[in-house]
Amino acid sequence: MRRMPSATRTGCCCVIAAPLDARQRSLYSRAMEILPCCRLSFALAAPERLDPQTALDNAVKCCPIADVEETILQSIPYSGFPAAVEALGWLREQHPDGACRPAAREHAESFFSQVYGDGEAKVRASLLKRHPDLEGWIIDFAYGTVMESSWLSAEVIEALAVASLIGQGRLRPLHSHLRGALRTGFTQQSLSSLLEAFEDVADAEVLRAATMMLEREGSSD
Repeated sequence: MRRMPSATRTGCCCVIAAPLDARQRSLYSRAMEILPCCRLSFALAAPERLDPQTALDNAVKCCPIADVEETILQSIPYSGFPAAVEALGWLREQHPDGACRPAAREHAESFFSQVYGDGEAKVRASLLKRHPDLEGWIIDFAYGTVMESSWLSAEVIEALAVASLIGQGRLRPLHSHLRGALRTGFTQQSLSSLLEAFEDVADAEVLRAATMMLEREGSSD
């Protein structure tokens, strides 16, 4: 897998260590424009590694309030209601009126199908094996209610998921959602840039494992 030039985070975005051609700039921009919200998703999942209030303040400074609110809502299937309730409370203290949530984006197929593709049946069977209620709860609530009600694109929702799972260090679901990000529109190069942008806060072994996962996905093409 061809690596993107290395990135160093400064404030809302990242600066790059080498000039980029037009194609690289497009790939880099795609990942970096959602970085503050991805870091907020990471912080809600791993507050011991990145202070959620600091991540929230930076996201508010860099992104529209609607994007920040939606990031918190989309974190619920990964880091739970308590973190979301707390973060939305902090946000409402800063912005009492909040933002009007845009209408849900229309999808040609279910979000679950978009993420898992040909592996959907295998994932459903795995969830049923773990507990008979688990499949319905995940598909109906996490995907059907939370994700399909969102106006964010599928690739952005998957990037937020990747960020959360990096924070938690849960490698098996992280691998699934790296694949989901690729299926929904991200390139390996832009995902690699996104992973590099967490080097200051994420566990080095988790990032190393995620990079290897991406490399394996590239070698399987």
